[in-house]
Amino acid sequence: MLHLLNVLFNNVAGNKPGGYGMKKLLMLTIAALLVMVSLPSFAKVVISDEDLNKVTAEEGVSVQFVNMTVGGTSIDELSWGDGNGFGSTYTSAGFVGAKNVVITGDLTVISGTANIDVGSSGSQTRVALSLPTVTLGTMNVDTVMKLSGSQDLSGGKELGILDLRGFSSSVTGTVEVFAHN
Repeated sequence: MLHLLNVLFNNVAGNKPGGYGMKKLLMLTIAALLVMVSLPSFAKVVISDEDLNKVTAEEGVSVQFVNMTVGGTSIDELSWGDGNGFGSTYTSAGFVGAKNVVITGDLTVISGTANIDVGSSGSQTRVALSLPTVTLGTMNVDTVMKLSGSQDLSGGKELGILDLRGFSSSVTGTVEVFAHN
């Protein structure tokens, strides 16, 4: 192929085969091919107004949750108390709570997107946290309820057994965080 081009151009230009004119023409041809090969990489596509309207650009953070599950939960001890008692007769500390809490099933399932944005309006700046779908349960709770004078519920009296089956609840909405005046 190269020989054919060489003979053709030398005959047209009156040059000897392999002469200066052929080398110059060959270099020009190679340069033109390189330029033509690279031109498509600079191609631009016009985006219609309709397509452009579909594009949104916002600042903020999104966190995607895909069926995140919290389960297999247990609590050794959970107590609430009053350090100085109450009234004139019960003046010592007292606690109420649960020991050996076992929670079976799904404690929490989180699905969807949480969006975190910050904005200002006049003199106040707020953080908005748009919650994903948070489902509490379906879970079962089994525990012993106790009364005790000790925070760790040692000693004390057993109030009874708490047995909760099939508990489920959903949480949705937006939480706004801001400094109060």
